[in-house]
Amino acid sequence: MTGRVLHAHLHLLDRQVVRADGRLLCKVDDLEIEPGEAPYVTAILAGPLALGPRVGGVVGRLMTGTTRLFRPEEDPAPRRVPMSLVSEIGSAVTVGGDVPEAALERWVRERLIDPLPGSGGADPGLGAPRPVRRAEVPDRDRLSSLVGRRVVDRDGAPVGQVADVQLTQDGPLLGESTQALRLSGLVVAPRHTGQLLGYERGPGGNSPALVRVVIRRLHRGSRFVSWEQIGDPGDPITLTEPRAALLPLTELFEPR
Repeated sequence: MTGRVLHAHLHLLDRQVVRADGRLLCKVDDLEIEPGEAPYVTAILAGPLALGPRVGGVVGRLMTGTTRLFRPEEDPAPRRVPMSLVSEIGSAVTVGGDVPEAALERWVRERLIDPLPGSGGADPGLGAPRPVRRAEVPDRDRLSSLVGRRVVDRDGAPVGQVADVQLTQDGPLLGESTQALRLSGLVVAPRHTGQLLGYERGPGGNSPALVRVVIRRLHRGSRFVSWEQIGDPGDPITLTEPRAALLPLTELFEPR
């Protein structure tokens, strides 16, 4: 049975992450990837140290530099929420279990709230898990490093650049019963025309007809590349097929 199919930009990035009781936790700023022959998502990354590199440029460097300046750890890492804690992916991402507090939240609780009489502040030794240092995070890739990367076919002819990454929930088990989101393909656009909104993929459902026509016209020539069609995932990404063999995005969700 085929696992659930999601697209990283369309269904995950920038979504709110909430606890089971509805409390806001963070936002999906990037995704941590376990590399290999069949790479898969291992964690949600959140905070300026995750978003800054994804934004890039002066703004991105300012975000990461300012955050490192005020973080108490020697070599701070982005906030990391293991995918094994994710119980639902919908309009928001719902997680359970023991998730480390953000550095600022922990500082406010420990320095300003816990010392107050009657606050019920916990023993410092029994607090929530602390934010991790970069040295404590496994050496893994970030999904955002793929977006924007050039793609060429087997003959070296340009195909476009990566606009989104398809994820299929049929990877290794994370925890007792949750299967990982495996990187199963790439959405490749022939030119940089802004973030794709989903109307260019498949039949379009109930999307406004005029919007759908304009978006599809703007992104004509966009293609879907399955992970099996990738020969070298470097930069540029080199395919094992000619461009003519790639599936148009308009056929991505059509009934077979």
